[in-house]
Amino acid sequence: MAVYETIVILDSLMAPKEIDALLEQVTGIIKENGGTVRKVDKWGKKRMAYEISKKQYGFYAAIEFEGPGNITKTLESDYNYNDKVIRYLTYKYDKQKLQSLKTLAEKEAAVTESAPVVEVTPAPEPVTEPAAEPVVKTAETVEAAKAEATAEETKETEE
Repeated sequence: MAVYETIVILDSLMAPKEIDALLEQVTGIIKENGGTVRKVDKWGKKRMAYEISKKQYGFYAAIEFEGPGNITKTLESDYNYNDKVIRYLTYKYDKQKLQSLKTLAEKEAAVTESAPVVEVTPAPEPVTEPAAEPVVKTAETVEAAKAEATAEETKETEE
């Protein structure tokens, strides 16, 4: 089976639940046609380079999957049928991309296997003094402070 990635731009005005439901629908189509979903990446709402159907923003999502060649046709027909899909692009990974993914996965596995297991004990909590009560300033306390400051100024000027 070949490895594919489909990048979809959805209408940004959709609710998050609707976006999740649409992505679940796409992954369901992949699974129904004999494919397996490897990864679903939600890139989020982004500004598009140019307006499409009088829309400046779109919700971007990428789905990486494996499957037979006929999956792409069924996905594209579903994308064309759905009004909430603004644009889409589905492509097949080439041999170099597959090789780089495989070596990356091997490196990550080697790092996790070779890393020593260190037990971390929680540090004792520092002893803190009880916090002072917060000072609440009301209009009366502010006026009292102003009166006290003016009284001190008049004392200094008299001396």
